[in-house]
Amino acid sequence: MPSVGGEKGPSIVSETKASEIDYDALLVLIECMEQTPPLSREEIVDLSASQHAVAERMLATGETWNQASSGPAFLSLDEGEFRNHLKGIDNDLGEQTAIVAESFARYLKMGEVPAPYYPWRIAIILRREKRPELEKRFLATWCQHFPSGNGARYGQLVDRFRKLV
Repeated sequence: MPSVGGEKGPSIVSETKASEIDYDALLVLIECMEQTPPLSREEIVDLSASQHAVAERMLATGETWNQASSGPAFLSLDEGEFRNHLKGIDNDLGEQTAIVAESFARYLKMGEVPAPYYPWRIAIILRREKRPELEKRFLATWCQHFPSGNGARYGQLVDRFRKLV
């Protein structure tokens, strides 16, 4: 599967170790998030105007939200393929980082709050690889931008950060 570090096969928990390229990509993401001030509620509302254009395109063309908003291709897979894709990248730090980076860029452009699954996977990978300081730094900047959201996983990310402090 494509990754920040090049071509990879499916991740295997016992054999998978993040490469230095994966850690470098994560550090770039963290630095970007640290240097970007959190959006205010007003800014998010203003940016979400572009989401109305996506909804209009959906109605006009019959496309899904992901297709109409030019989201990641894997989100348009059928359920079985999507689940297989998620399993294949579950422990791939480079893939998870790339997804969070793309989602963060979409958030800054459209006000679309990222799904918490992928940052959760990053935190799990970092914990498994015994990188608590990097996990804490990542979660600190994630929670700075997304201290709450629709769903329990946002709160679990905040709780995970608090336990590291």
